[in-house]
Amino acid sequence: MNWRKMLLTAFVLFGMAGGFDYSYAMQFGTAELKAEPYLKGGTIAWDQLGGIGGHKFIVAGGINTDVKFNNNLGVAINLEKWWVEEGLDDDEGIIPKEGYSIFTDVKYFLKTDSDLLFYPYAGIGFEEWNKGNTSESWKSLKFFNWVAGIGVEHEKGYIKAGITRPFSVNARDSSNPTPRFGFTAEGGIKLKAFLVGLFYKYAGFEDPDGKMTQSGLFIGYRFK
Repeated sequence: MNWRKMLLTAFVLFGMAGGFDYSYAMQFGTAELKAEPYLKGGTIAWDQLGGIGGHKFIVAGGINTDVKFNNNLGVAINLEKWWVEEGLDDDEGIIPKEGYSIFTDVKYFLKTDSDLLFYPYAGIGFEEWNKGNTSESWKSLKFFNWVAGIGVEHEKGYIKAGITRPFSVNARDSSNPTPRFGFTAEGGIKLKAFLVGLFYKYAGFEDPDGKMTQSGLFIGYRFK
């Protein structure tokens, strides 16, 4: 059994053992910590100049950790690993076959007269995309990435969107591509301890050109 199947098996066994019937939060004075392991499934679309690229099915696993201070200031840390879960065939060496990200952001909650909380947020992270052995441009990219956006939160769900841009790009076996602005969005609804929602991520580079879109469904368990 490879580590990908182990990740899915552990998630399922956690639920069978009764983990999905309970939720917890850790208190540190006025601060509250919440953890959310999740799985994603969806598509990756890759497009280069000349019509090179395609669509493939991807799977991802990760964990979100949120800390809220005095109900106003929030800090989040996200760790995620994704991979293409089908044969690349003619897209081998063109579409990135795997990647990971480490990200943190800070948000400030603005209370309203309703049950909604609005918040601006900004953050920074590190990513790697890997094509493997290829003669097509770079074999892997490592880069930092910043994001700034807004979100809305309710006890029943949330939605947020932001603008992104890579920087300090390091390409393997190629000149470093020029970053372009990207976009990210996600939203989810809370079903007891579960969190179910949709995600969208557009990111890319130019000179040489290459644009990636990831979108699909995620399901997580919220400790709260």
